[in-house]
Amino acid sequence: MGSDVIVVGARCAGSSTALLLARRGHRVLLLDRNEFPSDMTASTHMIWHSGVDCLQRWGLLDKLRGTGCPSMKKFNLDMGEFVLSGYAPPAGDADEALAPRRYVLDGLLLEAAREAGVEFRPGCAVTDLLMEGDRVCGVRYTDPDGNAVEERATLVIGADGRNSMVGRLVDSAVRDEHPPHQGTIWAYFSDLPIDEMEFYSRPGRMVYAWQTNDDMTLAGICFPFADFKVAVKNPADSMPAELNEHAPEFARRVREAKREGRWMSGSTRGFIRTATGPGWALVGDAGLTMDPIGAMGISNAFRDADLLAEAVHEGLSGDASLDEALETFEERRDQASLPVYGFSRDMALLEPPPQVMIDLFTALQHSQPDIDAYFGIFAQSVPVQEFFAPENVERIITEGQSAAGEAQPDNG
Repeated sequence: MGSDVIVVGARCAGSSTALLLARRGHRVLLLDRNEFPSDMTASTHMIWHSGVDCLQRWGLLDKLRGTGCPSMKKFNLDMGEFVLSGYAPPAGDADEALAPRRYVLDGLLLEAAREAGVEFRPGCAVTDLLMEGDRVCGVRYTDPDGNAVEERATLVIGADGRNSMVGRLVDSAVRDEHPPHQGTIWAYFSDLPIDEMEFYSRPGRMVYAWQTNDDMTLAGICFPFADFKVAVKNPADSMPAELNEHAPEFARRVREAKREGRWMSGSTRGFIRTATGPGWALVGDAGLTMDPIGAMGISNAFRDADLLAEAVHEGLSGDASLDEALETFEERRDQASLPVYGFSRDMALLEPPPQVMIDLFTALQHSQPDIDAYFGIFAQSVPVQEFFAPENVERIITEGQSAAGEAQPDNG
């Protein structure tokens, strides 16, 4: 018996999509060129509230909590002259963020997929697609013993990351692309106390820290890309110096902590690819990669897995044609992704803010609901276009200036 769907790539997007399709009764083959369990070092692990809501609906949140991954609710954004602290509005039923190590998260998702009936084959590298006319009908891959194997399916889903082999083989059109705007360097630390999530916004830098498994804290800095290329040459020297310059009190805590392992680094271009075609679809970073400065990749992958599984099920069950259902997925992905894609792209430039943004953040300190709403952009519980709507920005600034004036002492 063949498969209804072959999913290429067993990380966040792939295992999630396979799991959701198998739970709907479809036969799913999941392939990955790597062996599992394995870590993924080019990840800073964050799952924002919207992604946590997915895990909760899928029945996996308690299992993730059971790994010792701490819940994080409080945002602390140090702007230099003042600190904005608050709690993002819930996304669905989720009012927290989690940042699990990838060998923990990916292993949990893969286990759930296999329990749902997904057949998983590790160590299998896809080399080509099988075609019937202009329609994809399967894959050709090399198994762990070096044998060439062919498998057929109604649909092939590429969940194989930003350098997607499936995306290249179908020649998926790139609709938008930009080079890396920033790069980040980070490491894990034990005995590094932080207040759940800490961010330090500085001219040309963003320092960040949050908690992960094994009582570890992940801490790092985002740099404009040109500065990143210099700093990454010798992070053992550049990172302590940068931390001390931009966040000296935090740097003191880092010095007193123990770094566990090497400094890691990463940067990537951003792009939007066409997500569907005859017999194929792309999900996660394979179809849309946004600048990672907002740490939204995992949360977006979960959301898109949900959307794609719903569309594929509709097509395979006969409620609509598969091609039409897949087109609906791409429309819904773009509607959800494009505003935050642009927000992340612009934020990654790490350029001096225009005066209106200075006025906005200065005014925010006088309104806790608006501070929380700003953090909701990252939690993906507040639409970016809603928060930055001109009328909302004007309201926050006007009310903030009024509150600041009332707070001034009367020397008359």
